[in-house]
Amino acid sequence: MSLTPTPVAVDFESRLRRSRGRSARAFSVTSRVTEEELLSVERAASNSGKAVGEWAREVLIDAARQTGPDVVLVELVATRMLLVNMVKMLGQSLPITEAEYAKLNTQVQTAKRRVASELADQTKRLNTGKES
Repeated sequence: MSLTPTPVAVDFESRLRRSRGRSARAFSVTSRVTEEELLSVERAASNSGKAVGEWAREVLIDAARQTGPDVVLVELVATRMLLVNMVKMLGQSLPITEAEYAKLNTQVQTAKRRVASELADQTKRLNTGKES
């Protein structure tokens, strides 16, 4: 048994190539988690095929850059609002003319971001146990 370390070839070209085009990462963000939370984080990272640090960095940056409710949520809310209003009109035996549809659609387009934002805030409060 040899005590001499076996030399390992390091491919510096591929290591340097990964960091071109972005500034150096010089700052750390840390957080303490419970064992259960750590297992959840590790599972999520593994499911994404990424290391925990890489996965966490992407999730943190995406969350920090988010300026409002998810586009999919906004459009889902708009579709639901339109459908509910049209079914209400049909239930009241009111005609849905082209003009009436255009009016409904305008109302939905005006309100959809506000309603989606309210739903996202409500969901966030429910998930953190801070519902008032």
